Amino acid sequence: MSNKRITVIYLFFFLIPYIACLLIVGISYNALVLHAISWRIILGGIIGAFGLFAVKVIAQRPILIMYRNSTRPALKKFINLFILERNFWIISFNLISDFIFSIISIYLVKNVLPISHIMGNTLGWLVLILMLSVTFASYLEFDALSIYKEDK
Repeated sequence: MSNKRITVIYLFFFLIPYIACLLIVGISYNALVLHAISWRIILGGIIGAFGLFAVKVIAQRPILIMYRNSTRPALKKFINLFILERNFWIISFNLISDFIFSIISIYLVKNVLPISHIMGNTLGWLVLILMLSVTFASYLEFDALSIYKEDK
């Protein structure tokens, strides 16, 4: 698998869905809690962090495959952002960064989108973007990222 192909798959399979999930956290919190600038944002950040962490855990096998196949050091470092080794410090760093990103997402959604958009169909558009991105990435390189290989 070439580095260019790994970059495209990483973009559509991990980065776009990660950003969409962050926005889903922000929109969901702001749709439920109208006063986002209170102590309740800590709870929203914790729930968002564990949700994002769960998304990262699901994607570990394809990420490791892309990491092993990449040859450029910059690409390896970029892919390494989503690798969750069984190291306490890496897992802690990922949870803390997801917590911070969740809070930033909550604030950005609160300050950028009007309440009519937050309460409207924004989540549906994000889920559509998420599904299209993952479907496109899977179509591009399903065989290379698959756990199961056919013997030919």
